[in-house]
Amino acid sequence: MSLYGMDTDQGELLAKELSRASRRFAQLSGNLTPVITASPWRGPDGEQFRSDWKTHSRMLLATSEALRTAADAVREHVRQQQEASSGRAGSGQAGGSGSAAAPLPDTVAPGDSAVPGAGGASGGTSGGVADGLWAGTGQFIDTVGDGLGWLGGRASEAATNLADAGGDVVGGLVDAGGLGWEFLTTGEPPSVTELIAGGTGLLAAGINAGVSVSTVGLLHPHLLDDGSPVAGDPQAVGVGAEPAQNGYRNTPMPSSLAQIMGGVTAAYEDGGYAGTPDAAVRITAVDKGNGPAYIVTIPGTSEWNLRSGSNPLDTVGNLASASGTLSTASQAVTMAMRQAGIPDGAPVMLVGHSQGGMTAANLAADPGFRGQFNVTNVLTYGSPIDSTRIPGSVDTLALQHPYDVVPRLDLGNAKPGAPGLVGWPSSSGATVVTLPTPPGAGPGDVLGNHDYNAYAASVAANESSGALAAYRNAPSTQAFITSDPGQVRSTTSGIGRTE
Repeated sequence: MSLYGMDTDQGELLAKELSRASRRFAQLSGNLTPVITASPWRGPDGEQFRSDWKTHSRMLLATSEALRTAADAVREHVRQQQEASSGRAGSGQAGGSGSAAAPLPDTVAPGDSAVPGAGGASGGTSGGVADGLWAGTGQFIDTVGDGLGWLGGRASEAATNLADAGGDVVGGLVDAGGLGWEFLTTGEPPSVTELIAGGTGLLAAGINAGVSVSTVGLLHPHLLDDGSPVAGDPQAVGVGAEPAQNGYRNTPMPSSLAQIMGGVTAAYEDGGYAGTPDAAVRITAVDKGNGPAYIVTIPGTSEWNLRSGSNPLDTVGNLASASGTLSTASQAVTMAMRQAGIPDGAPVMLVGHSQGGMTAANLAADPGFRGQFNVTNVLTYGSPIDSTRIPGSVDTLALQHPYDVVPRLDLGNAKPGAPGLVGWPSSSGATVVTLPTPPGAGPGDVLGNHDYNAYAASVAANESSGALAAYRNAPSTQAFITSDPGQVRSTTSGIGRTE
């Protein structure tokens, strides 16, 4: 005798396992949903995450329902097999309008007409049972595979979140150790601003790590998380009166300090284009016959937020720059300069307003950056750079308006001491020039005194004399100044941040 049909005991066991798996997926959705919906994550990213979770939760519930349906299908096949085996199923009636399948015995004698392929009614019944079982099982496998694939993706994301959060804590501790090492090797303690900014960043990293650990990596707030840098390919732009290219505003002809600052103004307007979706830097090459010199113009803060986004010139970038470390924006500028093809030894002038000036100063102070690029000049305006240790070999000019509070946020490089703060000379080695107050801007006009257009206008009105004229006429600066359109070409490069 040979067995043909379903082993009903195994069928019942399969149905139980399918039901148990169905309940597990439903419980997973039920347990995670209240945790995620009640999480203390405010803002558009948090709302988007909660919205996305609704879709994921529905997928879990759909998987649960598919498993339950498969369990019911298996139980029905078990019932049919049991009825067929017991002989309770009806037989076909002659002359009737329809016919019922003949009973299916559990065992079939060799040569019996009910063997598979013999054309008997019992062969058709067992085929239907088997086909239905395999169809239900195949659907179950596909659905569970999709669900497990999604869970695998979430597990990978959780592991990434935990590693990223832990790495940020380690990075913050390393940066703090770096400030201590500079104190030991140079005798200059970190400034109050560096300590406050660095401490705030380290605290935020600890909060991020705490949330990630407590949610097993499901959540990572990215609070004050400066992320990782990205930079796009350089896009050609026009210069001076040339026709505009790629929709970008032309870079002004670098015929004066004020016109060079106009490159920063143009870079402010580059964000939002296809090639520069977040923020951008302008890189202008000036070749007066002795090889090109490069002007890198860097705009300031264009977003205010506490949770990092794709634009590195934001509140998070400000804090990272103020801590005395290389921000993500600084690293993205470095990447953009490499991609622009600035050759070894070519003179480089870094120009920036506000956070852009901090970025320029921090890059010029970094030995690793100076090992890649020949930084000869730095020009900042409205930027707190007194605590930045720029070597004396770099000609540095720092501009400020009398009532602009931003360049004074470093407290004049004040250091902690007993019983209060200790005054300390500026570490930047910059020539500091205080320009006249912009027309119409009173002492309380924070925006008017800090405006980058107001700074360019102040320089245009005063660069023919005094310290401005001396800096403009210095041999190092003259490498970047020309009125000949044939000597100038310019590009814009997008910079961004990834989490």
